[in-house]
Amino acid sequence: MLNKQVLGHYTELLTLPFKDQQKGLLIADSGGTKTDWCLIINNKYYFFITESYHPTSLDKTSKVELLEFWKHLTQKTKISCHFFGSGCSSEENQVKIKDHFSQKSSFQLFVVSSDLVAAGIALLGNEEGYVGILGTGSVLTYYKNKQITEIIGGFGYLLGDEGSGYYFGKLVLQKYLNKELSEGLTALVEVHYGKRAAILQNCYSPDGKAFISSIQLHSENPIIQKEINEIHSENIELFLNKYLPQDSAFKEISFVGSYAFYHQELLKIALEKVGWRSKQIIRKPIEKLVEKMMIENPK
Repeated sequence: MLNKQVLGHYTELLTLPFKDQQKGLLIADSGGTKTDWCLIINNKYYFFITESYHPTSLDKTSKVELLEFWKHLTQKTKISCHFFGSGCSSEENQVKIKDHFSQKSSFQLFVVSSDLVAAGIALLGNEEGYVGILGTGSVLTYYKNKQITEIIGGFGYLLGDEGSGYYFGKLVLQKYLNKELSEGLTALVEVHYGKRAAILQNCYSPDGKAFISSIQLHSENPIIQKEINEIHSENIELFLNKYLPQDSAFKEISFVGSYAFYHQELLKIALEKVGWRSKQIIRKPIEKLVEKMMIENPK
């Protein structure tokens, strides 16, 4: 078991009684909306969250202000960082992340990898196999030898993302606008998200993607909930049918992501329909990622 402490805010790290220039390891898993961090120092594991660090949004004021925090932390300690991030598959974007953190902070070592690798390590460690990411977006990968050897899908919300939280919202709103929902589910959508004009306005606003991704529905009425579950199943089956290789002799897959985690029973049923089975489903990688990395690098 990890000697774990979850911080309410990352600045709490600056109040902890670290010895001057004490060595530590910082591990980050940065997705589309937030970054999960773990600082390992003196055999203690400090977990905290900041906003997402994506290579395309490093110039935001909030990111620049956070550089002061990293400056103070790295002045106080000798920390090496392994950063796994969304959008960090290319060398160009990895350099952008490194350059950003080098502006004021002084990490002893700063390694950048894709968040897809983090998912693979967390789920499979030294093994190999298929890993599906079903969160706000979606992608299917093949993980082997600590690397992603194949990426299937992952085209983003304009061209793909079937099986994701975003795509569920898209399906719900499409069905609502086309009058394909029952009266009960139509009323539920309108109560939470407005009627046709409001929905279209929100969809085509600058925050349209976030609005569609935020669509979540639950009903105490079993008939309406069954209809909601059918849309979830349709969403999941679109992903599986489109991206799972039909000719693969390997019929086992692991998943990470909130959408997969909270709808795992429907996901398992959908996998059975196509002759596959789930090996493991987790909500987010950070704790298992830390455990696997510390097993291999205990110091």
